[in-house]
Amino acid sequence: MAAWAGASVVAPPVAHAEPARSSQRSVADWNALRARLRGRVVLPDEADYPTAKQIFNTRFDDQKPAAIVQVDTAEDVATAVSFAAHNGLKLAARSGGHSYAGVSAGTGVMIVDLRKLSGATYRDNTVTVGPATTLYAVYAELDKAGQTIPTGMCPDVGAAGLTLGGGLGFESRKHGLTCDHLIGATMVLPDGSHLEVSAATEPELLWGLRGGGSLLGVVTSLTYDTVASTRKDLVRLVFPGQHAVRCILGWVAWLARDTGRDAWCDVSLDADGTGGLRCWMQLVCPEGTGLGFAAAMMQSAAVVPVHIERQTMSHMQVVDYLAGGGPTQARAGFTNGSDVVTEMSEAAAAAVVDAITAHSARGGTGWVQINPLDGAVADIAPDGTAFPWRRHAALVEWGAYEPIPHAVAADWITAAHARVAEYSAGGYGNYLESGTPTTRYFGDNRARLDRIRDGIDPHRRIHTVLTDPAPPPGPGH
Repeated sequence: MAAWAGASVVAPPVAHAEPARSSQRSVADWNALRARLRGRVVLPDEADYPTAKQIFNTRFDDQKPAAIVQVDTAEDVATAVSFAAHNGLKLAARSGGHSYAGVSAGTGVMIVDLRKLSGATYRDNTVTVGPATTLYAVYAELDKAGQTIPTGMCPDVGAAGLTLGGGLGFESRKHGLTCDHLIGATMVLPDGSHLEVSAATEPELLWGLRGGGSLLGVVTSLTYDTVASTRKDLVRLVFPGQHAVRCILGWVAWLARDTGRDAWCDVSLDADGTGGLRCWMQLVCPEGTGLGFAAAMMQSAAVVPVHIERQTMSHMQVVDYLAGGGPTQARAGFTNGSDVVTEMSEAAAAAVVDAITAHSARGGTGWVQINPLDGAVADIAPDGTAFPWRRHAALVEWGAYEPIPHAVAADWITAAHARVAEYSAGGYGNYLESGTPTTRYFGDNRARLDRIRDGIDPHRRIHTVLTDPAPPPGPGH
């Protein structure tokens, strides 16, 4: 493999980046890559390949990546990506391995496993983290300084994956999305060049990383601005399932009242497999205000809960509670999807409830979770970042765990999309569904994102499960 040289760590400006070229070789010389890495290359004929290729969702255990490159350093990442470009290989980055669509487990794809690139360093109201740092680890490190960033609630999701898709959680009404706090990154472009990204150096790439970054390259570090963490009340309200529509509309009315951005609440509907539903809410708000906000919610819904639970907690205790009690979760098989609802009207709420009730009546178990997209999320213009859903009411998440078979769950979610189609603008980029078009996740921002991709990845070396526009013609095509 004399024609292949190690990757440069200095990149040209994005507008002038050279397209990656394929060597047209049918068999990659993995030993040549091994010789240049501090990390490891795990191939399908090796004993630890079945474990090395695993991601969180067991549904993708049958996928067969071409190789898993377990990098030790950012330089390893550049070397691996350059090797993939030279050999015409598709590649995908793996941070936490929680991609709902199994992007980092693709058959025939070279996986760049980033899980040794972790850790968080806080300084002067900013934090720089490795891409595979778990959300729990980020929270724990920042908590030492009384700081935080808004993120999601699953504890062992990697920071990169969540951020690059948006990042929605229990402080989004007050502080916005995780990607809204991203102020800088280092990344390896699809040609193997290493680049520093910030508003001053690469504003278009920073725009793309804020919600569309999984399509642009391999991120090796992320820097965020932080906010103060505070003690909170957490209130759990359980309502009779037959009043689910009324509860959703009460939640909408509660959000529209002068609640203040400090208070956040989601709505969950669980199918019991007999045609019934369980309806519950989680309300997170400043210490000492929980019962007042809960009373306002009950008044808005005009439904008496069957159970109320209130606790006052430190910020990390809230993180623990919402994460299910600890920093890790066991691997599981599940199927997910999402809809972004423009306005949660009575008809839209009824469509959501009808969709999960129909699944329950057929013996299905699973859930719907409805999260608000108001407050600080709406402070940014829809074209201000790659994440486009800034003028919409709610994110509706559909999901089912095994033992519900994937085919059954996928059919239900497809039917659910159809039921809410007239109220839905698209889906959430962190809840990808295989075979759907990129427009579904990026809306009107898709064209701008495609232009960025055309400049740095014209031959679409970055693996995606989405239906993608055809790349421009060129070498290797």
